[in-house]
Amino acid sequence: MATGNDSDRETRSLADIEQTIDEKFRDSYSERIWDKGPIELLVYAITVVFFLYHLWYAQTFQLPRARHGIIHLAMVLSLWGIIQMLGTDWSTIKGKALGAGYALYSVISVIPLYYIQSNYDQIRLTAGVYTDAAMASGVLVIILVLIALAHVSKLITGIALVGLVYSYFGPLMPGLLAHRGLSIERIITMNSVEMEGLLGTLLQISATWVVIFLILAGLMEKYGGMATFIKGMTRLAARRKYIEIGQVAVAASMFMGSINGSTAANTATTGAFTIPLMKENGYRPKIAAAIEAVASCGGQVLPPIMGAGAFLMAELIDPNYSDIVIGAVAPAILFFLTVSVAISLSTSGQVSTRITSEPDPRSIGKRLFDIVRHFEYIGMFIILLWWLIGIGADPMVAGFYAIVTLMGLRVGRVVFEALTDATDQDLWPAIKLFLRESLEGMRRGAEATLNITILLASLGIVIRALIVTGFAQQLSSYLVVLSGGTVIIMLFLAMLAAIAFGMGMSTTAAYMIVAVLVVPSLVQIGVQEFTAHMFVFYFAIVSNITPPIALSVIIGQGIAGSDFWETAVESLRIGFPMFLLPFAFFFNEPLLYPSPMTLVSFVIVFAGFVAVSVGLTGRIRQNIPTLLRPVFLLLGLGAIFVPTTIGQLLLVGAIVAACGYFLRPGVLGVTQTAEG
Repeated sequence: MATGNDSDRETRSLADIEQTIDEKFRDSYSERIWDKGPIELLVYAITVVFFLYHLWYAQTFQLPRARHGIIHLAMVLSLWGIIQMLGTDWSTIKGKALGAGYALYSVISVIPLYYIQSNYDQIRLTAGVYTDAAMASGVLVIILVLIALAHVSKLITGIALVGLVYSYFGPLMPGLLAHRGLSIERIITMNSVEMEGLLGTLLQISATWVVIFLILAGLMEKYGGMATFIKGMTRLAARRKYIEIGQVAVAASMFMGSINGSTAANTATTGAFTIPLMKENGYRPKIAAAIEAVASCGGQVLPPIMGAGAFLMAELIDPNYSDIVIGAVAPAILFFLTVSVAISLSTSGQVSTRITSEPDPRSIGKRLFDIVRHFEYIGMFIILLWWLIGIGADPMVAGFYAIVTLMGLRVGRVVFEALTDATDQDLWPAIKLFLRESLEGMRRGAEATLNITILLASLGIVIRALIVTGFAQQLSSYLVVLSGGTVIIMLFLAMLAAIAFGMGMSTTAAYMIVAVLVVPSLVQIGVQEFTAHMFVFYFAIVSNITPPIALSVIIGQGIAGSDFWETAVESLRIGFPMFLLPFAFFFNEPLLYPSPMTLVSFVIVFAGFVAVSVGLTGRIRQNIPTLLRPVFLLLGLGAIFVPTTIGQLLLVGAIVAACGYFLRPGVLGVTQTAEG
């Protein structure tokens, strides 16, 4: 078994790891754009139109939001059909038939949405009395979205169909599920021409706030921003004793997960790189898979995007977007730091590889320049945060200025480096590479939008059914009665509901359903609205690492080649902050509501999490006596949940003293090895 001594470790050079990062996250573009097939060229053409249209809307807002959502959905469905054509095997008869079907889908998908958009004013003015053409358009839009949804998520497709069936067969339902029932005409109109349901709020969020940030993320990725970020973190890990490659994986996955909005997709994409990287650096397969699964969940809580969660929350509750982002910062940092500590404790003495790097002979000024030369990303983040938080602008406006800033600074850097290159590199090839990267970034952003838009639009059907039939209101009242009005019981019921609804579903889907069904009952018994939403949001995320389904664990262990249940246990141990954090910020409100006490609460809760982590792993620097593990657990839980600040501070003092004792040289010996 490997020990923690550096002399026993294999070495891997920093340059080798950075080369691996570049191979994973940077494209070579060896094939010219004009050499691609006609369908590929059509995809590029549509993505450029998609990009320009959304930038135009972000700058002008000249259309009503609902009308813009209709145009957005038409572009999404049409582009989705064309992209499906790319994955079709045209050499077979079946492939040709499928390709023709997708082509027909792309054309047909525009027709009903074009009709609704063209007759938008008339449809709104004659609300309640709709023409046959409007009704037919509504039916066709629902069918088209469900067809696409069946390719995106069979589970959500089933839930959407249940929502439609439940809306009609209400009188046949038992007990709490029973309602008067809705006519077929009402089901169609409430999900289409009423500009609610499928064409309602969730679609409009996707068409505004979500799409602009996905485009921004696509451009950043293709410009090399992701590779630059991970390489920077890896250099830090190589030169700092207490930073490990597992923590680099956490940072990378949180960064990507915050943008793409899917823990499962993030585990699959980022995990394809981070899990092998961790295994190559000595992490056992189950540990590597668990770290990636937990980190991908953590991305959903990372501001300013939170995997679209911040946008959904801002639409549902009173605090504006900037308030939500600011309130989410402390819990997100707590999550990252606590998971980092858990990784160090879990892998201490087990990682058999260390990263080596040559001493950097450059002056501090040259090192700073190496950071500042990536000024396009720094400038973009400054502008983004200024518009989001400093000015409090609409997120789509902030995203617009961030995109313009990123592209402007990027082309400035390209020109500057070409003109100052000692090898006399021509400017035109550099400009062509910038244009190609921009085009690929636009495509990446547009493609990332497709599944999220289809998913959110479909969830509109479910949410509309729950509200119009009265089931959401009845369930909320029932939960209050079941809890007896006791807050702690209600919190546990909300936790169980959020985890149950979230199993096998994306975070956005799980959160939206629980927000409609459970949050009102929390608010009814006195929980602040923002706290209630954050509470269920965190547990909707936790479902991704909660057995028996645990999608992120399934994907991670598949990549790592580890056992599912062993990986799930490690995921729960490393990811325990996500189970405690919602309760922690309920009992320590300054974590969500910034005040002079926020820093004090942060330190107290972090110390509590460290103690709990020590209790779960049984390690500090070496193994601690088994009998002391529950002591650390109790100290940690007490520090987090004791109702008085003085009591919390006393427990934090005990935690610091206990950890300090076991960190003293020679206390536990230096020959112990980690437990399996």
